[in-house]
Amino acid sequence: MEQPLTLEEKKRVRFEATVDILYLLSLLSLYVGAFLNPIIGIVYAIILKSGSLSERAKRVGHICLILALIGLGIWVLFFIIIVVIGVAVGLGSGF
Repeated sequence: MEQPLTLEEKKRVRFEATVDILYLLSLLSLYVGAFLNPIIGIVYAIILKSGSLSERAKRVGHICLILALIGLGIWVLFFIIIVVIGVAVGLGSGF
């Protein structure tokens, strides 16, 4: 049978859980920022991949680069669609 945790152990476990949640939230905001603003994502990726010593940070940089390239592709696709729609509307109205 397990012994119940002491008050200090409970505090330590709660603190570690809070740190884990904050770490995941910061990663989420980094990934969303890299996806929505590809230039910033590429800058994040360069900084993390070239300046980091840990493999975890390099992996985060790699994921930022992938998300930035996907975001850039989506932005370019939206731009092309808007131009095509604009040209189609312009041709349809007699310009």
